[in-house]
Amino acid sequence: MKNVRPGDYFLIPLFALHILIALSFVDWASLSDNRLTSFSLVEDLFPKTEVAVSKMEVDPELFEALEEVTSDVEDPQQQLDENSAVDDAQPIQPSAPAAPEWIDGVLPIEDYSPDGDGAAQLRAALERTDRPARIAVIGDSYIEGDIFTQDLRSLLQERYGGRGVGYMAMHSDFPGFRRSVFQSDNGWTVADIRKLSGGDPLRIIPGEYCIGDYGATASFRGSKLAHADSWSVARLLCVAPLGGSVTMRGDGVAKTFDLAPSADISCLTLEGETSTISVTSGADSLSVLGLWLDDPTGVSVDCMSLRGNSGATHRSLSVDVARRMAEHIDYDMIIVEYGMNALSSEQTEYSSYSLVMRRVVERLRQCYPDASILMFGVGDRGQKSGTDVVSLPTVDAMIKAQRDCAAASGVMFWDVREAMGGAGSVVDWRDRGLVNADYIHLNHKGGAELASIFVKSLFMKLDENR
Repeated sequence: MKNVRPGDYFLIPLFALHILIALSFVDWASLSDNRLTSFSLVEDLFPKTEVAVSKMEVDPELFEALEEVTSDVEDPQQQLDENSAVDDAQPIQPSAPAAPEWIDGVLPIEDYSPDGDGAAQLRAALERTDRPARIAVIGDSYIEGDIFTQDLRSLLQERYGGRGVGYMAMHSDFPGFRRSVFQSDNGWTVADIRKLSGGDPLRIIPGEYCIGDYGATASFRGSKLAHADSWSVARLLCVAPLGGSVTMRGDGVAKTFDLAPSADISCLTLEGETSTISVTSGADSLSVLGLWLDDPTGVSVDCMSLRGNSGATHRSLSVDVARRMAEHIDYDMIIVEYGMNALSSEQTEYSSYSLVMRRVVERLRQCYPDASILMFGVGDRGQKSGTDVVSLPTVDAMIKAQRDCAAASGVMFWDVREAMGGAGSVVDWRDRGLVNADYIHLNHKGGAELASIFVKSLFMKLDENR
């Protein structure tokens, strides 16, 4: 090479080092919603104490909810709505006890229901033969991509029957992240419950719905995961205010549904053994509440995750819309997985959040009065202490608030962190490749591990009163 001085070769690694240092100051975790991991060369050389491994933004919707409960003079349940069945004069119950002892390697589900049999509705549904037993798992990015729920679904279907992945939205920001179904879509806009106007009636349990004009499409294909390769019934719930049509196509079967202009919910059903399905909108302003892929019997488990959600917005679900949806898609158990997006390293007391979640539980009761309700405590979460990673100390306070909420609301509770192994377990789970480098989120392998632990607890509960 001409005109290259020997000293120039030393500039190449120096230049690369400068680029790495510059990149290390970028908050990659925030920019990618924790898909990428932030790093800092400077921090590793000069470590600080008590620096979070990965920061999670607190849900801004939570602040409005907290203002509501802290400004209420009387019991916060009073403001639910005029149909609320809660006795406003009833005081909050005393704090719930600590986690129960493990029994033969199984962590029992704590049951604070009045009769001590909070799983009765699910147990009864599993014995039905006229429709599948339906479980909705509502949560945040902890279960995004069907993590945990895909394995819970497989394990339950292995024991009780059923196929298919249940609920699907028309659009996914990260369709390749999910392994239980392959999705592609075009032309849909997502309406997030946290951004809806107060007058929007479609405040539904998934936390979002999708709007598509003429030509919007979505396609789904089964996977090789157990019981996820095919299904025999597809149900689409939609609202077509301007009328039009919707075409659904499966393997060797297709049907076009004509829709008159209406604000009512329509249930479009395509029956037939299939491993694929496509939905094409022949209407403008078509609102699709969801597509459910399953069998006529067995178990169906819906993953309804909303990244960054604290759960607070679900206190304003539409009771009327939920009951109209329940004519077609009803729920026998609702698992509530929230808390990470209300957790911070500074806040050491979460009683106000507990009150917010009491409102959420009561609203779920109004929407699905027969459903068994089970609250999950948050999983273990790590933070840096010098060069080590330890449990975030405030996790204790959040779990206490969640357990108190379950006790005061008279629902079931399961301690995820205890199931993981207690305080500090996130480090072990990371060492075993079960959580991401942020020391917060489960990966698919970790979701499978947690599902295998939980399903034993659920089976124990279901077998109690047989």
